[in-house]
This record gives sequence, C-alpha cells and structure tokens, in this order.
Amino acid sequence: MASFSRRTGAEMGLFVTEQNRGDVLIKLKPRAQRDRGTEEVIQDLRAQIERSHPGVLVEFVQVLQDMLGDLEGSPEPVEVKLFGSNMAVLEDAAGRVGEKLQKISGLVDYKAILRGNPEILFHVDPAAAARLGMTVEQVTQQVSAGLLGLSESSLRQADRTIDIRVRFPDQFRFNYDNLRQFPVVTPDRKIVPLSSMARIEELRGVNQLNRENLRLMVSLTARLENRDLGSAIHDVQNVMKSTALPTGCTYEIGGQYATQQASFRELLWVLTLALGAVFTVLVIQFRALAPALIILSAVPLSLVGVFAMLELTGTPLNVSSFMGIILMVGLVVKNGIILFEYVQKLNADEQLPLREALVQAGRIRVRPILMTTLATLFGLLPLALGLGSGAELQKPLALAVIGGLLLSMFITLLVMPLLYSVFGESRGADQAAESV
Repeated sequence: MASFSRRTGAEMGLFVTEQNRGDVLIKLKPRAQRDRGTEEVIQDLRAQIERSHPGVLVEFVQVLQDMLGDLEGSPEPVEVKLFGSNMAVLEDAAGRVGEKLQKISGLVDYKAILRGNPEILFHVDPAAAARLGMTVEQVTQQVSAGLLGLSESSLRQADRTIDIRVRFPDQFRFNYDNLRQFPVVTPDRKIVPLSSMARIEELRGVNQLNRENLRLMVSLTARLENRDLGSAIHDVQNVMKSTALPTGCTYEIGGQYATQQASFRELLWVLTLALGAVFTVLVIQFRALAPALIILSAVPLSLVGVFAMLELTGTPLNVSSFMGIILMVGLVVKNGIILFEYVQKLNADEQLPLREALVQAGRIRVRPILMTTLATLFGLLPLALGLGSGAELQKPLALAVIGGLLLSMFITLLVMPLLYSVFGESRGADQAAESV
C-alpha cells in the first residue's frame, strides 16, 4: 500500500452520507513492486473484515470502475429490482430472495434494504385518550416534552446564548420498559402510564423509499468475485424463477447487466451498418460481387479466433471486446483488399490465369500483410498484457482484435485464395459460355 485516506459521513463523488457511513480510499504500489494483483488484495481484505467485523457492511470497488458505473447509472454489476405496492410485502420478498442470492457462488458485497437508526413509535389510541379527557395532541406534547425536552430558559455568555433544555434523565429515556410507564398527567391531575392509552413499538425503519416509474421498489445488489457477469446473471434468473413472489410483486434484472444488454443491441446494429458500408465499398472497388463476398466471409471465420482468445484468457464478452470485434472487421477487410487488388491487376494487365495470379499475388503480398498485421498485434500487446494505468478497461478490446487478426491472417492467405479460385473460375467459365 502506498497511501490511504478515510472520510466519515461522505463517499466517493463527495456524496454526503450518515455519520456511520464513509469510505477508505487506498492507493496501492505499482504492480511491479507488489506480489499480488488488485483483485487478490481485495479478496484478502474482504475475508479479514468479515472475520474481525461481521456486523460491518463493506463494499469494495475500484475508483475508475465506480466512476464509470455512476456515469452509466448502474454502479452494481448484479441488481434485482422488486416492485410492489406495499413496503411490508416487498421486505418479506426481499428477505426470501436475498437468502438465495447470497448462496450463489461468486456474489459478494450483497446489499438489500438499508435500515436506519433504532426508533420508538408511539401509536396513541384516540378512544383510550378520550376516556381520560385528553386528545392525541395533548398526549404527544407531554411525551415530547419529557423525552426531547423543553427550552424554558437560556444561559447568556460573552459570545453566544445557550438554551437550557429540561427533560427526563438519560437512564429513563433510553430504557424501553421505562418508556412504557411514562407518566401522563390527565386534566383532573391523575397520573396514568403511557401504555394504557398507546401502543409502543421499537423498530428500525428504512432510510429512504425508492420508486421507479412511480412503482415502489426495493433493490438487491451485489458485486462479482472470480465470476463472469453472464453466468452469474443466469444463476440469478434461476433463483428468481424458483422463488414464488407475493401477489402483486414483480421483478426486473437491472444493474450493469441491463446496461450491457442495451449496449450489445446498439453495437450489433453498428456492426450491421459497418458490414453494409464495407460491402458497398468493396463492390465499388472491385466492381463485382464475388470478391466482396469472399473478403467479407473472413469476418465470421475470424470470430472463431476472437472467441478462442477470450476463452483462453478467461476474458468475458463485454462492451469493450465487442468494440474490438467491430475494429477487427476493418483490419480483416484491409488484408483482403491488399491481396485481391493485386490479383485483379495480374489477371487483367498481365493476362495471367486466375490460379497463377493468386499464387503470385500471395507470394508478393504476404510481406505487407504480415507487416501490417504484426505491427497491429505488437501495438496492442501492452493493452493485452494490462500494462499501464487503466489498461484493464481496454484489455478485452485488445485481446479480441489480436485473436481475430491471428486467425484472419491465415484465412486471408489460404482460405480466401481457395474460395476465389473456385468462384472466380466458375464465374469465368460462365462468361466464356455466354460469349460463345
């Protein structure tokens, strides 16, 4: 650890909180100077705090990750939103669902309904108070005066005036049994206990009531440890399907999963537009459909390399890796253009047969294809290794591009010429037959 700071009554982003909440910001030494990674340090600290302070609610999050989550509006990876019309029903449902969610492997830092400080409620019975000749307001005034106190006088000092508050002693006010026997003076000067005209309840209420689209909501959140988001959400969905919710209570999966799904849909639309634009450019470039389709065929084949690299490195398919797939499309198409543009030149200008033109073009173009591909791979290598500040966020992008380019290089030099020789010859034979 290089340094740390602590704040009480505040959290990251300068959010003011209760006095029993705060944050501890820890700055670790550079990775080269420590034996463990950030996630390993977090796991160790979480286990130590759970053993030494079991009643403390702790959430571990990296600063940049927390800032991005706040910008997205979904700071937690896993979030189950329970909706209903009654808070008591939602609390019961949250308790049943929460017990099962905490048993899912890889879910940590679970949070549900945040309770406030202990409270004591006095439910005065109007009928019982009326029989003693009192109103609910009169009973409330006496209880408030005895427990909270009344400022009947003040002490004047040189620089300020201090109110003198008169109330019952603390040993009386902080004892639940004494509060039940709180002496209430009736209009006829009789003293009766408060319990004879009121129901006294001790509880811890919720800090706040959340609503979404005008629906009362309880949010159950958790973070992940050594688990990818997709498989964890699959287990969460199985839990929700197997849990019978009360009548009128519904649920939704939110958090970063919902944001990720929305981003995937938008990125899929962007990928479709990119493929359409690339196909149009290829048709204009080669003035034929066959070369354009053959070059684009390398894109789905290269996806095998992308997913294989993500699987080998244990990297999940997220927004960053999806952006790598879109970036890979342009790089793969570029290699195909380099090869086939020279094939057409040899076939048209030097009148070489198609197969001979493919062989000669492959022999000549293999060097620029290898040079550009290797330059891209080595340029992305620092990101793929996670070197530098913030490199973890772009690591999936780099791995996706590297996996796709490694396979596409062989597809460009081996598979594309084979396909072009087959479809190109058949197309040439058809044109020859038409001319005869």
